[in-house]
Amino acid sequence: MSVKYLNKALGYKRSWEKDFADLSLKDIDKMPARGMYQGTVWQYRWFVPFDVSGLKKLTGGEVSFLKQLDLFFAEDNYNHANQPDLQVPGLYNSSSQPWKSQKLFRNIMLDTVVQAYFNENSKGVDSYIGRIYKNEPQAYVRTMDDDAGTMSSWFVMRSIGLSPANIGSPIYYLTAPIFESVKLNWENGKSFHIKVSNYNKDHFYIQSVRLNGQALFRNWLTQEEITNGGTLIIETGALPNKNWGIEDQWISKMGLLTD
Repeated sequence: MSVKYLNKALGYKRSWEKDFADLSLKDIDKMPARGMYQGTVWQYRWFVPFDVSGLKKLTGGEVSFLKQLDLFFAEDNYNHANQPDLQVPGLYNSSSQPWKSQKLFRNIMLDTVVQAYFNENSKGVDSYIGRIYKNEPQAYVRTMDDDAGTMSSWFVMRSIGLSPANIGSPIYYLTAPIFESVKLNWENGKSFHIKVSNYNKDHFYIQSVRLNGQALFRNWLTQEEITNGGTLIIETGALPNKNWGIEDQWISKMGLLTD
């Protein structure tokens, strides 16, 4: 049965190649196009969190994958007001350039960003330029859909330095917390303490990581490591450390869906 459902899941590739591969089509950033619900083709094409390695192959490999991700954000195609592309800022974590996710997470949480709700104002909504999360009663961008606390929990998780790699998988990517110290207390009496070394509000690039005194070169933790308790020290800096977190990638080490 597992093979049956594995093959069924991998069937997404046929649809992807048919509707999402060609970036030259005129309707790729329009909403709704080709039946896309509350999202564009640009936004939905990344929605393969269970098989990032397969998605990379579909885009043409690592280099092409990164170029297309860069273009996606450079053209302000990302829309944090809804769920279809919510995981995309974290995709750099599964690449050779994880520092780009570190920057995007901080920008989305605390800095001014551009949110183009609909292309060419097809819905009569102008682009928004400002902060998404604000410390005030009306805290979200216009039309934000916080289904069951999705957008709120996105902020909470990344604010403490943890980012789920794929919902349902016990793996979390590491990013720079916005707090100097965070302590997670578990029901079993254990606690997991996350501390930031060289803390500064403008430091969001990870320089190094130590887990229970041992240097950690991978950019992810397991659920077991977190619930077992201990201390995680994340050293941050103003510039990216392009050598940290690029080896021992989760998608190749742990294994996602593959052919």
